[in-house]
Amino acid sequence: MPPASPTFTGRHGEVAVIQALMDAAGDPEAGESGRSVMLAAIDGTGGVGKSALAIHAAHRLADRFPDGQLYVDLYGATAGQSALDPGEVLGRFLRALGVDGSSVPGDTDEASAQFRSLAAGRRLLVILDNAASVDQVRPLIPAGPGCAALVTSREMLTTLEGATHLHLDVLPQDQAVALLERVVGAERVRAEPAEAAEITRLCGGLPLALRIAGARLAARPAWPLHTLVAKLTDARGRLDELRFGDLAVRISFQVSYEAFRLGRRSDDLDAVRAFRLLSVVHGHDVSLPVAAALLDLPADRTENALERLVDAQLLESRDSVRYHMHDLLRLFASEQAEQEEPEAERSAALERALSRYAATAQQAVTLLDPLRPWPRHPGEGPAVPLTGQDEAESWLKTELPNLLAAVAHAAEPAQPEAIARLGLRLARALQWFLFPRAHAQDLQTVNELAVATARRLGDPESEAWALDGLSAAYWLQHSYDEVRVALESALEIWRELGHREGELRSACNLADALCELGLFEEAITVQERQLALAREAGDLPAEVIGLGNLGRAHRGMGRPEDALTCFKESLEYARRTGNIHHEGFALYEIGITYMEQGRFVEGRSHMDQALPVWQRPGTYESWRGHTWSGLFPACMTLQIGPGPR
Repeated sequence: MPPASPTFTGRHGEVAVIQALMDAAGDPEAGESGRSVMLAAIDGTGGVGKSALAIHAAHRLADRFPDGQLYVDLYGATAGQSALDPGEVLGRFLRALGVDGSSVPGDTDEASAQFRSLAAGRRLLVILDNAASVDQVRPLIPAGPGCAALVTSREMLTTLEGATHLHLDVLPQDQAVALLERVVGAERVRAEPAEAAEITRLCGGLPLALRIAGARLAARPAWPLHTLVAKLTDARGRLDELRFGDLAVRISFQVSYEAFRLGRRSDDLDAVRAFRLLSVVHGHDVSLPVAAALLDLPADRTENALERLVDAQLLESRDSVRYHMHDLLRLFASEQAEQEEPEAERSAALERALSRYAATAQQAVTLLDPLRPWPRHPGEGPAVPLTGQDEAESWLKTELPNLLAAVAHAAEPAQPEAIARLGLRLARALQWFLFPRAHAQDLQTVNELAVATARRLGDPESEAWALDGLSAAYWLQHSYDEVRVALESALEIWRELGHREGELRSACNLADALCELGLFEEAITVQERQLALAREAGDLPAEVIGLGNLGRAHRGMGRPEDALTCFKESLEYARRTGNIHHEGFALYEIGITYMEQGRFVEGRSHMDQALPVWQRPGTYESWRGHTWSGLFPACMTLQIGPGPR
């Protein structure tokens, strides 16, 4: 066997499983139970440490197999090497077991039978490293209950009979740092803990990348860790930095990629194209429907291509619905895409994927708020089918990290206009999911990006919508001065454009912000203009919101009866439009106003009616807490418990 790595770190669970299997194989009484050979098959992507684990475990367990340990690198994933023929390997094994070279059968089946016969009465451990396929491995498995075999392969050898399968993932953070310490030295790593953690993140926890990074630092004792961090931070050059001596992350990935690129199967071309194009979509993972749009292929053909990549450990999937690519593999895939896919095709693929995201996000927020009108866009692609509010909510929650990444990607200055505009559409749709759930920072980020994109495109209408959305983020942060600045900028644009819908919305929000700032007279002036515009346009929903704002301003001025008149009119109109959100707000405001007058029974009644509104899907969840807080004075005064939860 090759020597065990002195820097081997972690993998405690996998080592324990292998040890338990090998203990059973080394049990001298196992033969009486008719137990077959013990077999562990370790799979994982290139550079994840399969060989290191197998060799480490084999050295620890060698004394359980006193008749010998046989190791062979099958070259199934070695750059510049063809996979070994099983017949050649059997010849080596037989000669190692004492068979004269002239007596080694030339036929693979005969040689395999002879090997099994020789192994049957012995306690042997066989390590088959870097296997290419089950067909390569099967003739090399020993026979006899005292024997065991460890197999490593990039593919999961699912048809290998009797095997216990161990899938290796990247190292968790603590084990990744421990590996770096073993290569670089604990003192250097502990002197710069934040930089060490950043190196492990940039290496994606991949042991090969960590060993290379550590080797570079060990060879340059004068380098502080932050020097390497700076070199690895540049994504375009990271793979160039992750090479040292005969080790290179890129070469490790290249082997698997070339197997598809030069493959003869009918779906190899789909798989290798999918690998390249998946790199153009930013985000943590990609769903099957979005991948189908990206590749412009039917769902079944897309799934087949992606599952081929999963089998080759170039992609990860736990459920055949969502697919994730390791960060370093993504960089490698991006390199191949830039070399082999025309720029026009990369842009078209990204546009198809973003179009599906935007169309589905718009569909989802419409399901959550059916009364919100949305414009159709020319050439809009099909959305992922969603049925009902629960499914819409689930899709948005699951996809949110990818949607946020898509907005940021589309906002990059180098993106073509069509992609930038899809980012604007997506940002506007996300407004109606993020605000009710109080995702203030995400809301601020997407709208700041949208403002910058709209200005770059010279699109004042989109800029005004984004400014309005930005004001909502400031509102959640209680930064009402910033709310006012954003809305006054939006209003200026709306009035220049003659855009009544936008002016109605921003004026209403501005009046609300002025109330929060205690500027009630200004709020009334702004709100009365908004109500006049709403009545002139016959926009009842805008009138509902405006009456609520006007009521708050009157209450702030110490005119509770005027406030109640506005709130009750707002409630009547809200029920007429069927908007449960607006109905809940009106009930809440009426309840609060009654409470402030000391009319706790009436206040309690309206608060109890408001509570169920905030329990419905897609409602403003934070308002449930506001309503409970508003109920507290009534419950204490009346000495009763709160209403139904």
